[in-house]
Amino acid sequence: MATLPGEIPHEIGYAYCKVLVGCLERTIKHFRQTFFIYDAPEKLTFSGTSQATFSFDASGVFSYPGHNCEAWIEAKGHKDGTKVYEGFKEFLAKSYVTTVLNARNSADFFWFVTNVPFGSTIGRNLTSHEFISKILTTEKNSSVENIIGSLPIDPDHVKDLSRRVAVGIFTDSYIQIMGVSYLVQPGDNVWKIIKTLHGNRMPSFAPIPDLVARLNGLENPNKIRSGSRLHFPWYGIRWD
Repeated sequence: MATLPGEIPHEIGYAYCKVLVGCLERTIKHFRQTFFIYDAPEKLTFSGTSQATFSFDASGVFSYPGHNCEAWIEAKGHKDGTKVYEGFKEFLAKSYVTTVLNARNSADFFWFVTNVPFGSTIGRNLTSHEFISKILTTEKNSSVENIIGSLPIDPDHVKDLSRRVAVGIFTDSYIQIMGVSYLVQPGDNVWKIIKTLHGNRMPSFAPIPDLVARLNGLENPNKIRSGSRLHFPWYGIRWD
């Protein structure tokens, strides 16, 4: 299917979701992903105050001393940073509404992960309660308005949320160094997984199965077990 200018092909969007969350899992040892929007949309979809629904791209369990909760993730791969900032605003609205309307999510974490830098003029204030409050009130875009609807913005709730929002910028070069964690699904094999992680494009590196075996201590890379988590190399995605 042809894509419109600026639109991300489905296979690349799917791959970046897997890759970014897999790199997040490699980076944060206390985090384990559980669901992806492409595989289980019903597990990641919420309703706002209006009839509009919204979804996160992935979720997982974050178990760390003092924390045992879920983490809700927006994972977006981009060519450049032109659209990331507006997407981040939408993510903040999703996070606020989720915690306000769902008591079971009131202590959860919300992580925005992308592969391109954005908001450099704002810097560390991207997750400050002052910035989040501004995005939800005076600087909201149409997506934010649609998600929030008539829900009032509580300053104390925004301040509490700001402590649980984080931004991760994993550039392509960083991911290539770290590799990704991948949860093996029924019917998977090494080549199928490598192809999935590279946007349905096969990188031309012959010794990949041997490398996967060395990274994971496998005697035979052709025999991988469903439900196991494996460390996979990543070589970048060709957008052409």
